[in-house]
Amino acid sequence: MEKYKFLQKGGFESLAKFEKKLNEMAASGWRVVNFTNDHGGYVVLLERIR
Repeated sequence: MEKYKFLQKGGFESLAKFEKKLNEMAASGWRVVNFTNDHGGYVVLLERIR
């Protein structure tokens, strides 16, 4: 079974904090499927296969 999750960088969130959150998600089994730039922010699509 596959699960998907969107991770979005907020406008006032620092890039370092967003990278830390993304790395924590990757360490817990999530992988990046796709990402895009949204008006100065980032949106990342994550996938986990169970």
